[in-house]
Amino acid sequence: MVLKIVRTVWPVMLTYVAIGAPCGMIMGQTGMEPWMVFALSSTFVTGSGQFMICNLWLAGVPAPSIIASVAAISSRFALYSASIAPHLTGASKRQTLAVAATLTEEAYGISLAKLVEGEDWGPRESFALNVILIATWGVSCTMGAVVGAVVDVPTALAGFVCTSLFICLLFSQRLSRGNVVAAVSGAVSVAVCKFLGLTNIAVPASVVVGIAIALACDAVLDGRGARHAR
Repeated sequence: MVLKIVRTVWPVMLTYVAIGAPCGMIMGQTGMEPWMVFALSSTFVTGSGQFMICNLWLAGVPAPSIIASVAAISSRFALYSASIAPHLTGASKRQTLAVAATLTEEAYGISLAKLVEGEDWGPRESFALNVILIATWGVSCTMGAVVGAVVDVPTALAGFVCTSLFICLLFSQRLSRGNVVAAVSGAVSVAVCKFLGLTNIAVPASVVVGIAIALACDAVLDGRGARHAR
């Protein structure tokens, strides 16, 4: 079973190595020892959250703002867990909880696709996939922390890896009205917050503002379209 999963997921594992190493370098620059990096990376399953924690900490952002920012971008995992649970037919509550609590974004996409397509895939395979990817991420971050302690890598260069990842994810999204409005509104709100000196709340505020304006825009325009159709 493990070999079958590895053959399926090895491209994602390579991606984890490429992204996890710079993340580990940044974590090391915050003062974390390699064993600390491995412990955090193996239990905190959102890589973007780890990048955000380290970059905001190095920038001197207060802890409450860091917590709010990471919580905002990590809330999507509640939706991932809720959407995959109904497909784990025949699984016990303990098995469902184990799968839901160890999901990563890539593991979620792979498991959900296989469960929906009706392949020979169940809670054991899903949990094993989660563990393999978490272990790969933890080891990759730890390797980055070890290398970062020997080789001086600029923080800005390593930190841009996460930024470039989000840029790729943005351009891979369907070009819809809501996505465009959310992206533009979020960027403008960050600029306004920084201009006003509200750096501590810029990130969480941009998330809320972008989503709220996009939903409001869709609701208003869809309502107008329905009235015109009548």
